[in-house]
Amino acid sequence: MRYVKEFEALRGVLAIWVVVGHVATASALHGRLIEAKLYNFYAVTVFILLSGFAIAALIDKKQESYGLYITRRAFRIFPVYLFYLALSVLLANLALETWVHASAGAMQAARIKIATDTMTYWPWHVAAHLPALHGLVPPRLLPSTDYAFLGQAWSISLEWQYYLIAPFFIALLTTRMNAIRIGLLLIGVVIVALILPRMPESFIGGWLIDFTLGIATFYFMKYREKEGHPVRLIPVVKVWALVLAGLVLQRSVSVLPYLIWATVIMLVICAREKKGGVAALFSRAANARPLQWVGNMAYSVYLSHMIVLILMLQAVQALGIKEPWPQFAVLVFATLVGALVISRISYVFIELPFHRYGRNIGRSRQAVTA
Repeated sequence: MRYVKEFEALRGVLAIWVVVGHVATASALHGRLIEAKLYNFYAVTVFILLSGFAIAALIDKKQESYGLYITRRAFRIFPVYLFYLALSVLLANLALETWVHASAGAMQAARIKIATDTMTYWPWHVAAHLPALHGLVPPRLLPSTDYAFLGQAWSISLEWQYYLIAPFFIALLTTRMNAIRIGLLLIGVVIVALILPRMPESFIGGWLIDFTLGIATFYFMKYREKEGHPVRLIPVVKVWALVLAGLVLQRSVSVLPYLIWATVIMLVICAREKKGGVAALFSRAANARPLQWVGNMAYSVYLSHMIVLILMLQAVQALGIKEPWPQFAVLVFATLVGALVISRISYVFIELPFHRYGRNIGRSRQAVTA
């Protein structure tokens, strides 16, 4: 299946959404929407759906050993993650000081607790974060395990857990079921159900349905492109309208990520099938250079922005900007610009070179095998 460039733009939009949500709760603004961080948690849910899709596409396209697959994934995720983790460890004291003296934002108390737990148990947090396995450590054993040092890295641990099991999980889902596979699946479900209440938010067991939905979307789009396949007969727009109606009838904001996902998939399919209209406009906008530019470095933006936000809060405090809306405007602008600048640097000099190196490892090994 062809590479979906529109997904790069989607990643960029989601990263900016997360940044603005975190900035809003660090400002002096209050209200239901602010306290919900502008619902940016659901932006991360869409990231999870994208990951389910992307890794299924990778595994389907490249028949490679597990060792080669996981090595390539490690070079993709760890270099820039460890870079921002190191910066966050160095700035941990400053972060605690910043949150203590910041304006009374919606997340101030929670962030002070996280920063305090981080400093109290810092050796153990470092040990759990270095292999990005802090999502497997119960909070009862290590308080604030999800959010220590680099708060948004909870989802990085979740992604890494998915990478580790994805080849086996996708094989289980896509091969013909027999009694042994059904039994293994049921045993896995029971185990996850038993331990899930004791695990942190970044434990993969709580997100398997979302990853599965992303995987299923990949196979739907893959078969949709095959001439004569029954999936091509499905009226995508009509099905999307039914899904949309069903989600809206839930009357819950929790359906937002699935509404976004269904809409983007419908538009991408319609654009690929040259149906014009809104789908063509969406595809042109998503493929335009600005969104592709941000999308390419969305991972760095996601990792860097809290560091930039802490530094910008220090600047706002020094300048004496206390009025809620002016403070929010300054913080949003400065944090976005700062995050884009530092993210471009880390993308060009860390993320991209290691990503290429990982791909070259795969090519060189495949050439030797051939």
